[in-house]
Amino acid sequence: MLRNYLLVAFRNLLKNKIFTLINIVGLGIALSVCIVAFFNHMFNWEFDRTHENFSEIYRVNCFRDMQGREQEYGLAPATLGLQIKNDIPAVYRAARVQRTGSPVKKDDNVFPGQISFVDPEFLEIFTLPPVKGDTKSLPGPGDVLLSETMASTLFGHEDPLGRMITVVNDQNKEFTFTVSGVFRDFPDNSSFRIDVLSMFDNFLQMWDVGDSDWRLWTTALFIQVRDNSQVPSVTESLKNYLAVQNQAREDFRINRFTLVPLDDVGENTRNIWGSGLFPSLHPAALFAPPVMAIFILLIACFNFANTSIAAFSRRLKEIGLRKTFGGQRRQLVAQFMLETLIICLLALFAGIAFASVLVPAYSNLWAYMSIELTFSRFEVFWVFLILLLLMTGFVAGVYPALYISSFSPAGVFRGTNIFRGSGTLSSILLALQFTISVMALVMGIVFSKNAGYQRTLDLGYDRDKLIVMQVAPEFYESLRNEVLANPKVMAAEGTINHIGWGSYRRPVKDAEKQLEVDVLDIGPGYAQAMGLRLKEGRLFSRERAEADRTNMSIVVNEKMAKDFGWENATGKSITLYDTTTLNVIGVVEDFYTSGVWESIEPAMLRLTRSDQYYTMVVRADHTDLSSVLDDISRKWKKLGTNMIFPGRTQEDTMQEEQDINGSILKVNLFLAIVATLLSLIGMYNLVSLDIIRRTKEVGIRKIQGAPVPMIMYLVSRKFLIVLLIASLVGCAGGYYMSLMLMDSIWDYFTKITAGILVLSALIMVIATTATLGIKVTKAALRNPTESLRYE
Repeated sequence: MLRNYLLVAFRNLLKNKIFTLINIVGLGIALSVCIVAFFNHMFNWEFDRTHENFSEIYRVNCFRDMQGREQEYGLAPATLGLQIKNDIPAVYRAARVQRTGSPVKKDDNVFPGQISFVDPEFLEIFTLPPVKGDTKSLPGPGDVLLSETMASTLFGHEDPLGRMITVVNDQNKEFTFTVSGVFRDFPDNSSFRIDVLSMFDNFLQMWDVGDSDWRLWTTALFIQVRDNSQVPSVTESLKNYLAVQNQAREDFRINRFTLVPLDDVGENTRNIWGSGLFPSLHPAALFAPPVMAIFILLIACFNFANTSIAAFSRRLKEIGLRKTFGGQRRQLVAQFMLETLIICLLALFAGIAFASVLVPAYSNLWAYMSIELTFSRFEVFWVFLILLLLMTGFVAGVYPALYISSFSPAGVFRGTNIFRGSGTLSSILLALQFTISVMALVMGIVFSKNAGYQRTLDLGYDRDKLIVMQVAPEFYESLRNEVLANPKVMAAEGTINHIGWGSYRRPVKDAEKQLEVDVLDIGPGYAQAMGLRLKEGRLFSRERAEADRTNMSIVVNEKMAKDFGWENATGKSITLYDTTTLNVIGVVEDFYTSGVWESIEPAMLRLTRSDQYYTMVVRADHTDLSSVLDDISRKWKKLGTNMIFPGRTQEDTMQEEQDINGSILKVNLFLAIVATLLSLIGMYNLVSLDIIRRTKEVGIRKIQGAPVPMIMYLVSRKFLIVLLIASLVGCAGGYYMSLMLMDSIWDYFTKITAGILVLSALIMVIATTATLGIKVTKAALRNPTESLRYE
C-alpha cells in the first residue's frame, strides 16, 4: 500500500513539475526563515549559560525613588561586596566587578582594552575556559589574565605567559603586570566583554581609592547562593546595609536591594540604569525573526493549499474511480497528505540550503551577534526540524486533502461537485496572503522612512558640526590651544558630561515641586560649541565663568521650565540636596540627551572646573570635519599621552542607533519583498489554473463577440476584489504592527501617514495588476478555435 502511495505521489508531482517546483521554492524560503528564527532564539536563550554555576549566580541591584517611582540600578556599594559573604551565611561566594576602558601597552604600542577588576572568587563563580596557564585563580596583585583575542593582539603567535604588559589609568599613570594565563573569549551572548582580568585590589591602587568607603560604587556585585530557597532571606538581610549606605551617600539614597538571577541579568541589564554590563537581544531583534517566519510560512502554506485545491481539480476522475472501486476516504486523505509531506520534505532540504546563506547574513546585521547553521550543537534542532516539517505539512495539506476526498463518485461524474465551494476558500486564503504582504509592505516603507527621519532629525544642537574626544585633564589646555590654532576650528570646549554620551540625575525642587533632572557639568563655552539654541536669558561665557560658579548659576532646558510651571524661568531658584541653591540664568531649547532612544527629560547645565574636564568638543563646518579630525589626530601624538586617539564626529557616536535602524530596515524590506513575491506567485498559479478550467468559456465568449477587455475583467474580477479587501485589512494591520514595533524600540520615530498606507496598497495593486494582465491577456487573445479544441 505504501509503495502504491509513493508511486502515485511521485507520478503526480512529476506531472505538475512547475507547480511542484514553485511550492518547493516558496516553502523552502519560508522554512529557511524559520531556521533563522530558531538560531536567533537559541542565541538569546544561551545568554550567560556557559557558566557551570549558572543557576546559583545572582546580581545585586538596588532601587531608589525617582519622582514617585522606583528606578532600578545595576551599581552596588563596593563595601557591600566585602561584607556580604561574612555577614550572610547563605552567600557561598561573592565577587565585585569594576569595568574600565583603559589602554593597554606592550612596549611602545598602545591598544584599546576592556579591563575588569574582580575579587578572587569571581573565577570560582564564573567559568573561564583556559587556553594557557591557570584561569581559575589570580596568582597575585602583579598578575593579569588575558583573553585569547587580546593575547593574540599583543603577542601574536608568541607565548604570552610570563610576558609584561602595561595598563594606563585615566591620570595617564602606567602600571605593569605579568601575564599569568589566557582564557577563551567570552561569547557574544554574554554579559561580559573582558580583554584583561585583574584583581580588584589593583583598581583600588591605580585609582587611589579605598573599598571600606561606602561612597565607592562598583560596576556590578555577584553572589553565589547554592540553596535557591535561601534567596528571599538573603534579600531580606540586605536591608541591614541601607542605613549605613544612605548615611554615606545622602545624595543617592536607595530604598532596597534585590537579587537578579543570572538567567534574567541579560534582559534586566537593558532596562536598568547604571547597568555596566552588556544586555541580551533587544526585544525587536528577538521577536522580529519569529514574526517574520510566521508571516512568510503562512503565505507559503496558503500558496500551497490554494495550488493544491486547484491542481486536485484535474484529478476528479481519479478520485471518482478510486471511490467507485472501493477506495475509502481515509486512503485518499493519506494519499494527498503523503504528496504534501514529500513536497514539504523537499522544501525542507531547500530551506536548509537557503538558511546556509540567510543565517550568516542575519547574524551580520547585528553587533555582538554570532549565529551559525549547525546540526551538532543543539540536539533540539532535529526535533525542531521534524516538528516544523509535520506542522507545515499539516497546515498546508490537511484542508485540501479533506475537502477533495469528500466528493461523491456520482457527483464527480455528473460534474455537480466541481468545486462550488472551493472558490470561496481559495479567495479567503488568497486574501490572507495579500493581507500579510500588504502589512509587510507597510512595515518596510515605514521603517525606510523612519531611518531617514531619525538620520535628519533636529536633536536640538548642531550634530553635523561636532567632533568629540575624551582627554585627560592634564592635557586639556595644551590640546585645546593646538586645536584652536587650526583656522577651520570655530570653537573648542571642555566638559565632564556630553550630550549623547550621558549625564547623571539629581533631585531638585522649588517651593512647590520636586523633580529628578539630568545634570551636565560643562565648560563655559560648551553650549555655544554644541549649537544649543537660547530661548531666554543668557548662556555661560568665559568672561563671567567665575561669577557664575560662585553664584551657582545654571541653564535649563524648556522641559524643566515647563515641568516646574515657570513662564519666565530666568531668575528662578531651585534647591539641590536640600542644601545648595541654584539660580537659573537662561533657558535653551530642548535637546535629545540620549538621542531618539529615550524621551526628553528636564535637564540643567552647570559649570565645572577646567581641571575636571575629561571630554573636549570641537566645532567646525561639516565640510571641514574630516580634515580637522586628521589635524587633531596628528597633534594628539605630540602630547606624549598613552591614550589612543579617541576623536570622532558626533554622528559617529550615534552609529549604534543607525546600525540598528539599518538592520531593522533590511529585515522588514526582506519580509516585504519575499511576502509580495510569494503572494504574486500564488496568485499567478491560481489564475493559471482558473484559466485552464475556463478555457471553453473564454473561447465561447470570444466567438459571441466579447471584447478582450471584458474577458480580462471577468477573469480577474474576483482577484481584484480580494486584493481590495486585503489592502484595506493589510494597511490597518501594518499600521498597528509598525507602531507597536517602533514604540518598543524608540521614544521618537516617524509618523505613519495615510500616504504610506496608500503607497503600500498602490505597490501591491500595480504588481498584482501587472501579474494578472500578463496571464489574462494571453488567455484572452488566444484563438477561440484552439480553446474549443482543447475541450
